[in-house]
Amino acid sequence: MRIAPNQVAAFDADRTAAVEAARSQVGAAPMRRLLRRWALTVAIERVPAPAARLSEWETRAGQVEELAEGRAIAAEVAAIRAEAAAEAGIDGRTAG
Repeated sequence: MRIAPNQVAAFDADRTAAVEAARSQVGAAPMRRLLRRWALTVAIERVPAPAARLSEWETRAGQVEELAEGRAIAAEVAAIRAEAAAEAGIDGRTAG
């Protein structure tokens, strides 16, 4: 099973940037951030229903005109991301 094959190019670009940053900083923090970010992406994308809901919410977020609606959408997005972060065993506040 392939998860998010449409994101392979983005992963490769992120990985390349993280490796370069880790080398220039002589530290592992960029690689840790990369792994947390992509662990969250995989946790979301491996289950189609939440991935589809997240995509819908993100699309709607770009069309919001009311503050209350924007807050409701942000809460839904945060809930999906928090559930995926918990599944991936990462702190969702630092993975993104």
